[in-house]
Amino acid sequence: MERNVIIVGGGGHALSIAAAARAHGETVLGFVAPAADPKTSRRLDWLGDDDVLTQAATRDVWLLNGIGSAGPVARRRRVYLALRQQGQRFAPLRHPAACVCSLDVQMGDAVQVLARATINAGARIADNVLINTAATVEHGCAIGDHSHVATGAVVCGDCEIGGSVHVGAGATLIQGIRVGDGAVIAAGAVVTRDVEPLTLVAGVPARLVRRIDE
Repeated sequence: MERNVIIVGGGGHALSIAAAARAHGETVLGFVAPAADPKTSRRLDWLGDDDVLTQAATRDVWLLNGIGSAGPVARRRRVYLALRQQGQRFAPLRHPAACVCSLDVQMGDAVQVLARATINAGARIADNVLINTAATVEHGCAIGDHSHVATGAVVCGDCEIGGSVHVGAGATLIQGIRVGDGAVIAAGAVVTRDVEPLTLVAGVPARLVRRIDE
């Protein structure tokens, strides 16, 4: 289904989302942000700040969450929840080069699956989750609201990831791992044991670095 979409956010992730949306046949009208980021505005039209969205709500326009995540996902979560409370609607996004199994995969609202990402049978992906480029979510996994599985990360079978979790680029979670809400898994980490909520783990194997102030 082709839609007219506006991207919320003006950083690098907004460009990735725009490319995926266009590949999916969406019409990208531009992006909204407090100011026109020079790199982004060379490739996308800057429509103005969030006031533009009040006008968009009266037209047949959908939103895409262009807020990325290089650590805790609080900003991405806040933007989504605030705009949903205002009655805005977010489009789902699945790049044509992504592979999502047709067998019992459940996808929530505003899920984004980027190019070469793989989601296998029985996975459950909650609202506002980002499965980034070339990430893998294996069979039977559950990913909680607002979480981000970053570029090239691998979540092996039957893992359970809580809400607002950041799984860093290239990280690996072995089969059956449980990750608590708000945890951050550093880039390249290999997680061989469960991760407590609101903690940062890193290394091979991953170990506790510090606790996170919620």
